Amino acid sequence: MGTSSSWSFGRRVLEMTHATLTGESLLPDVNSQLFDGHVYDLNWDGNKANYEDIFDVSNLPTADFAKYLISSVKFHCGQLFYLFEEATFMERLEIFYRNPAKEAQISPLWFCHFLLILAFGKMFVIQSSRKHGPSGIEHFLQAMQCMPDFNFFKADPIEKIQVMCCGALYLHSTHNRLPAYRMIGTALRMALENGMYTEMRSSCLDEDHVQRCNLVWWTVYILERRMTSLLGLPIGISEESITAPYPSIPTRAQSSNVMEMQVILCQILAKVDATVYGTEGKLDSRYLSATQSVLRDIAKVTQRLNNSFDLYTNGSMSGTSRISAHLHILEHQCIILTTRPLLYIFLQSKLGQSDPALMVWLKSETVKTLLHICVESAQQILRILSSLLEQGILGMSTDRSTTSELFVLTYEEHFLPFDMDAASTSTISLLVAAAIDSSLLQDHSPWSQRAHKIFDQMVQRGNHAAKLVQSELKQLDGELAQLAMKEGVETVLTREPYSQSTGLGQFVEAVPLVTGSEQSPLDVELDEGFGQHYELSPNQMMDLANSLDLNSLSWPLSSIHDMSGLGM
Repeated sequence: MGTSSSWSFGRRVLEMTHATLTGESLLPDVNSQLFDGHVYDLNWDGNKANYEDIFDVSNLPTADFAKYLISSVKFHCGQLFYLFEEATFMERLEIFYRNPAKEAQISPLWFCHFLLILAFGKMFVIQSSRKHGPSGIEHFLQAMQCMPDFNFFKADPIEKIQVMCCGALYLHSTHNRLPAYRMIGTALRMALENGMYTEMRSSCLDEDHVQRCNLVWWTVYILERRMTSLLGLPIGISEESITAPYPSIPTRAQSSNVMEMQVILCQILAKVDATVYGTEGKLDSRYLSATQSVLRDIAKVTQRLNNSFDLYTNGSMSGTSRISAHLHILEHQCIILTTRPLLYIFLQSKLGQSDPALMVWLKSETVKTLLHICVESAQQILRILSSLLEQGILGMSTDRSTTSELFVLTYEEHFLPFDMDAASTSTISLLVAAAIDSSLLQDHSPWSQRAHKIFDQMVQRGNHAAKLVQSELKQLDGELAQLAMKEGVETVLTREPYSQSTGLGQFVEAVPLVTGSEQSPLDVELDEGFGQHYELSPNQMMDLANSLDLNSLSWPLSSIHDMSGLGM
């Protein structure tokens, strides 16, 4: 994993803490459990020759249930990604169900597309406890087996790319992230060879076709940028080479705004990877200037984000939409990713694995400001995710139009990977911040409780990846606490037990968050530390960026380790 990887950072922090505590490295089996392909057993080796009939239609749902599953995919993904064209897709569906066995072989690409959409639909609406994968995995595997060889298969390039996007997102959601990265890379190259990254100005091109190309291009772009950032790998095309206009859907202005906002935030994400971390992974004098530039970009987009996707409906987050939450979480992830290198170097120094003199940088107002905004963004992510969780719990006792709609609303966030990654990223940042300096965070246990409540819900819904991530976070929390006690350091890690629980950070073996009749942390009245109206205004963000003193630090470059551990 590369230096900016949001996947490897936690593992590297845990490895460093574990080595300091025990003098030994993590066991290989433990160290690899969260990496690619270790969460779900797909029970498939990629060999299509083992299957007699890849166009079998005997396990397909009825036409009515298929329509319901497709509608659930539209509900959850329609504003975020352009995975299928609804009108033409539903027309093909009607034709397909007249003679499924025949149509599957006549239209293999559409059949593959259909299976992938079914897989997503079942993932959203049917709870699964199966170890080999979420509901719908059988449709996904069949889609992979009957997927044409796109090197030779001639078909509509838009649909081919949509199929690849569906496959990549599903793999990403099931923690098969390297195959997902490879698949979205193929989709990107298909889009490039068809000129979708350009304005596509030509009298020979139909306006509707150009608009569809534009939507599928930005879908590929968003997925590719997020996956490359997660893995810490170079982007597939430079920003300077892209001339395609922002997505525009005349009949769906809200959807256009959502996708455009995602694009802008992903552009910032790419800039963070390229400038804050740099090509060599060195924390040097360029860091502050790159950070200042990124924060200014975030300030510019914050106004639009707050105006169009306000979190505080009627003065609180109780009515926050999934779309608004998704976008605000992405914004705060950009902030954390920008400021997180400082967390790593200070923890490294604190653990005695680099020059202890580096801790003097904590006295710098510039450094302290960046660390505080990192902590506040991590806290805000957990506030947003907690609000979504609370809405789901409250929704079970409210009157909805249909039971099925309620079930979809409470299930969606538990399998798409974005919320889980955000919860992990924010929790790790808070654990490390508390370990570094109590002035950054006096007591992280209330926030840890929030995070684990979120993970508990994901696990209960059958998300095995969330269970493993949660286990890793508990181990890190416990080992940081043990290390502090072992060294006799008077830090926040020797905190008193939190009033509503036994505290997660006091023991290596985690204790239940809520037992018997204990009150859930989410049900406790929010105190000042959980203030619900934390969102920096555009002016505050710009003032913060402008206040950074680029000459305030003397960077002892020879004493700084490279940032190969700064991922995540």
